[in-house]
Amino acid sequence: MALKLISVLGVLVAILCLWAATETYPGGYDWGRDYISTLLRGPAGPSRLLADAAVLVFSASIALVFERLARAAEFTKSSRVIRIAGIGSQVYAAFTITPMHDLMVTISFVFALVAVLALIKGLYIRREIGFFAGGCICLVVLVGSATIYYTGRFDFALPWAQKAWLALFAVWLLLLDRTFPRAASILDPRRGR
Repeated sequence: MALKLISVLGVLVAILCLWAATETYPGGYDWGRDYISTLLRGPAGPSRLLADAAVLVFSASIALVFERLARAAEFTKSSRVIRIAGIGSQVYAAFTITPMHDLMVTISFVFALVAVLALIKGLYIRREIGFFAGGCICLVVLVGSATIYYTGRFDFALPWAQKAWLALFAVWLLLLDRTFPRAASILDPRRGR
């Protein structure tokens, strides 16, 4: 139970750091026009440090959720894919704070796509229709955001699509984490809870 709360707390801390970064951004931050990467690539200072902290805390929190979901009984057939792709997506997402931002976004996208597809497949097999539908919505928003990002068409919508993807993704994963029990360990039957 404590690990579930750590992930939720981490996402909340990341949101607070991101909000504080937008409030201290030199010249102001426009939620409707600016990207999260605007904060990551902005001038050095408190705003950029807060944005970097937000990305690192968010990535660590979501990676922990993927580790926990990989141990859920519902996803045993896809556990390696969920673990590797999910944690990999967050490791590369954490590196978006570096000058290799664009490359890290691309690699993180590919890993996230694989992890989300593996989770959706497991949910479909288990007939978890609500979570399956939520995962499909996350997938559509992810692919839509990526399409806008890579084609440059409808780029006016990308700031909203990017933020919608992150919000939907975090809520969906945290709800999955709270819902599905973990496979019990042979050594400690209480560990799986």
